[in-house]
Amino acid sequence: MKFQNTADTPSLPIKKRKAQKSKTNKKKNNPPHVANMVANTELTKHLALIEDDDGLGANNCEENVARLEELRTTPLFSSGVRMAMQIQAQGEILPQYALMGIRTETYGRFEGEDTSESNIRRSTNLVYANINAPWSTFICGSQGSGKSHTLSCMLENSLLHPSETGSLSSPLTGLVLHYDKFTGVDTGQLCEAAYLSSKLPVRVLVAPSNYGHMEKLYANMPGLSNGAPRPKVSRMYFREDQLTLGMMKDLMAVNGEGTPPLYMEVVTKILREMAEESQGRRGLNFNAFKKRLNDEEWNKGQTGPLHMRLDLLESFLEKSSRKPARGLAVGKRMKSENIWDFPKGSLTIIDLSCPFVDENDACSLFNICLSIFMERRNEGGRVVALDEAHKFLTMNSREGGNLTDTLLSLIRQQRHLATRVIIATQEPTLSPNLLDLCNVTIVHRFTSPAWFKTLRGHLAGAAIDNDKPKYGSDNLFSRIVTLKTGEALVFCPSAIFDIVSDEGWEESKSSLGEPEPHGASALKAFKIKELGPRYARVRIRKRVTTDGGRSILAEK
Repeated sequence: MKFQNTADTPSLPIKKRKAQKSKTNKKKNNPPHVANMVANTELTKHLALIEDDDGLGANNCEENVARLEELRTTPLFSSGVRMAMQIQAQGEILPQYALMGIRTETYGRFEGEDTSESNIRRSTNLVYANINAPWSTFICGSQGSGKSHTLSCMLENSLLHPSETGSLSSPLTGLVLHYDKFTGVDTGQLCEAAYLSSKLPVRVLVAPSNYGHMEKLYANMPGLSNGAPRPKVSRMYFREDQLTLGMMKDLMAVNGEGTPPLYMEVVTKILREMAEESQGRRGLNFNAFKKRLNDEEWNKGQTGPLHMRLDLLESFLEKSSRKPARGLAVGKRMKSENIWDFPKGSLTIIDLSCPFVDENDACSLFNICLSIFMERRNEGGRVVALDEAHKFLTMNSREGGNLTDTLLSLIRQQRHLATRVIIATQEPTLSPNLLDLCNVTIVHRFTSPAWFKTLRGHLAGAAIDNDKPKYGSDNLFSRIVTLKTGEALVFCPSAIFDIVSDEGWEESKSSLGEPEPHGASALKAFKIKELGPRYARVRIRKRVTTDGGRSILAEK
């Protein structure tokens, strides 16, 4: 019986099959030197993707472009670095910058680092802020140490056009959040950033219930001359189309505690139903929302807090049915101003100091203001500042936590949102997460060991004193305590204050004799010295707008 061969090709004798298999193997096996060449080529390609150089310039144009990108995004740099870049680079690397102050000392020097001429020459130690790139700043210190002064200087750098402290071709748009427990027009504390109105347009949005007192307070700002421009004070109203269901949920849940109030279960149900019915349309019909709430059956203990929340929101809501001004016929109402317009080079201050607004209400309202401010960020860069943040940004309330989360989200996405965040507070214990994420920390004078403990646990520059006594005469805490008014310790690992030049500088020419892009070859002569774990003592510059933060003394 013969078995049928299942293969398509006819079977071959055993000797012929072995010979054919041997020939096939010879074709598949490449010579050893060819395999090595392939492996070396692959390794070269892979190493080119990760190799780097410690200097400002590297061994090829691509790596130098990466170094230049680090320079373009550094938050702070010195005048010495800027002069070197102007000499060596082709084109402007840092097109927008402004003066912050002058470096007087650097602590935590590396072993063998030259400390002679480079840190004595004043002309090379001016500290500039990079206005062209987004970065965030945390400012802390005791009252009267210079926090608000530093904040105002940073706002001047970002908004004042034409700049008096540097170069600013495309000014940013500013928003400042301010809150103070209001007790009266004679004791109310205005926002110090309002003094920028002497040289740029400033609008102050206040609670409608406290408009009269706040208008008087900002109209009589001490220190401004009679003819100096004043900030424009307006009532803060939200339009229904600016509100979202998420904003409403946060506003209605305000109670100053960690747990939401009892009525929130019904409120959430109504908002969910309205979200399904809206089909993605923007805005909220407030009257329809109130009607649905009134149709529900409530317990006696629930209606009181619920109506308080509704009344607060309604006091900040612009009503289309508002009565026209006296003397105007219906249909001929005066056209209302757009308080939510944010032109470049302007500053808007949200000052919610009011006897009817507590810090929890302020945090929820600030969250809405931030959302509106960030909607048109594609029109230009943004800078968000919190003045005296310790007065309202408390972590033991749900509302303070929500606002902190919003700020953390802005900082995490600052490069994509083109937004700068500046937080000025007395207490560094405000939120350790903010300390961790901010690119720059500016520490003014304080005397609290508890505050120092927080800084020591969250700043890289504080680690260099770990081998010293905690409260010795030559450590970080002693340097903070002995800071003068207007002086600060600056922690910024990516700041570029020093450069080291090498001998044998190469001219910025490519092999074809043409200048290389971005001046890549010219930068081979320098190595950047980032601040890293070190920190610097900086004396903050004077204001170019009116300084309204001077202490009021018994005898002038």
